[in-house]
Formats: sequence, structure tokens, C-alpha cells
Amino acid sequence: MEGSQIDFMELRLVPGQLFQLEFENYTGQRDKSVLIGYRKNGSLIVTLPSSAMVKGGDSVKVRFFAGTKSSACAFQSEVIYASKSPYPHLHLKLPSSVFIEEVRRSVRAEVEVVTQVEYFMGEEPKSTTAKIVDLSMNGARMIGRTFEFKADTDIMLTFKIDVTGIENDMTVKARVRSLNEIEKGIGVGLQFEDVPPSDKIALQAFVLSKIHDL
Repeated sequence: MEGSQIDFMELRLVPGQLFQLEFENYTGQRDKSVLIGYRKNGSLIVTLPSSAMVKGGDSVKVRFFAGTKSSACAFQSEVIYASKSPYPHLHLKLPSSVFIEEVRRSVRAEVEVVTQVEYFMGEEPKSTTAKIVDLSMNGARMIGRTFEFKADTDIMLTFKIDVTGIENDMTVKARVRSLNEIEKGIGVGLQFEDVPPSDKIALQAFVLSKIHDL
């Protein structure tokens, strides 16, 4: 994936955008934050994580996923002002530019996600559980002890993914492209079909977070 620079205002972010903040000399753990608002030639206002002890002048790296650009974004900033009144919030210096990296559909991430699998054998509905171990924008690989269906079977996956602290319930239609024996079970190659736009954005963010540890 190739990155590029973009003007912050071009992203047109809206309040509620999720951020991850990494404070220099504070902690190696990234804190979750939410965008409150911003003003050109002014500042960027975000919620102050409850565990963060920061002050004006502290450096901070901000990371987030821009759904409208299908991209991971990051920029370096500085705390202008920190306050706990009337609620914990920070004023950050607006960046002159943001590093942006598009998520390609072919990018794959190693995951461990338990999924419910529903399908039909003739006219009889069936269901089982499996584990997704490899996930991309257009497909997945899952494993299980045994499966009754064959290649070219249409199945429905139901699973949960966590994107920056928010749990998303996913229901995705897929077609079985391959089955192969593995140690203690079966591996299944899947191709996703007709993923709703809202689920596609969450899926993009989740895949990217696993690749880049966002």
C-alpha cells in the first residue's frame, strides 16, 4: 500500500469520528478519543481519555480510519490546552497535512473471529460455528472440525468485530470457493457477496486495524 499526504480539511470529518491518541513520553498504550469539532486556523477539539494525564505542549500522534476515503490516516499534533471542565477535552493543533493510506480490497489480515454459519442442505436449514482466521475486504478463510456443505454453496456468516472500541454486528453473505483438509479439521475459502456499505466500512476499518495495529 502506498501512502500520500492530504490537507486535513479535505477529509471533512464530522463530530463522533473515532481517534486513537498516542502521547509522547506518556504511555505505549493508545487511548481512544472522539472528535468534538474543529475550526480552520483554530484548533481540533477531542474528548480527553479518562486515563490520560496530559498538559499543554505535549506531543501526540493521532490515528484514525476515514470511511469516506477507505483509508487509514495519521498525523502528528500538539496539545494546546487540556481541561476537565465542563467535561474532559483537549484542544489540539490542527495539522497542516495528514498521512493517508488506502486499504486495498486484496489486503488480508490474520484474525481470530468466531462466526455463526448458516446454510441449506436441499431445503433443510443448517447451522454451525467456525473460526475466521484470515480476512480481507472481499473474502475470508475459516476453519472448523467438519462442514457438510460443498464448494459453490452460498452461506451466511454472523460475527462481531471490534473497531476502536465499538462492537459491530456483521451479517455477510459468502460463497464457498474451496475446501481442504487441515490438521484437526477443514479449511474453507470464502468470497463475500453484496456486503452492505455500512458493513463494508466497518470491515475495512477492522482489517486495517489488524494490519497496522491502529
